[in-house]
Amino acid sequence: MKVKASGMVAGALLAVAPLVSFAAGLPAPFEGSSTLQAEGVVKSIDQARQSLTLLDAQGGEGSFTVTDARSLAQIRQGSKVHIRMIRNAVIRVTHAADGQGKLAQAAQRDTVQNVTAEVAAVDHANGVLALKGANGSVFHIQGREPAKVANVTPGMQVFVTFAPEVSVAVAPWQ
Repeated sequence: MKVKASGMVAGALLAVAPLVSFAAGLPAPFEGSSTLQAEGVVKSIDQARQSLTLLDAQGGEGSFTVTDARSLAQIRQGSKVHIRMIRNAVIRVTHAADGQGKLAQAAQRDTVQNVTAEVAAVDHANGVLALKGANGSVFHIQGREPAKVANVTPGMQVFVTFAPEVSVAVAPWQ
């Protein structure tokens, strides 16, 4: 039910947002995905819940529910692992690089994460955006259709709505 509802929310955002974007002279919203890859040491593992807690090199801790659990049985506490997390997103340009144009932000929902960021760089050939978040961190979004990223330029402000579903895979460090 949550998957269907979030798909409907994303669909509604995509259906209405192009009209507002077009009226403001901004690029139309587009879909993409963000991939995080990292290494860590397993602090704890719960095979029944298919979850694990990792420690990174700086001592940070993160817990993950593994959706691709094929290799989870091979993982042991204290072992070094590689984790890959993929999240789908809808990206909407909210301000042009010159500060003109505005798009009302959707209300934040319990199951949806919204992030406002500035476009730091664009790889138009591959449809990849480097986005700088409010905290200064840079993350990347791969557009599903590179052509839809064609009118996005560095300096533009974007509003990213991440889908609530996250695909997480873990594998022993090789």
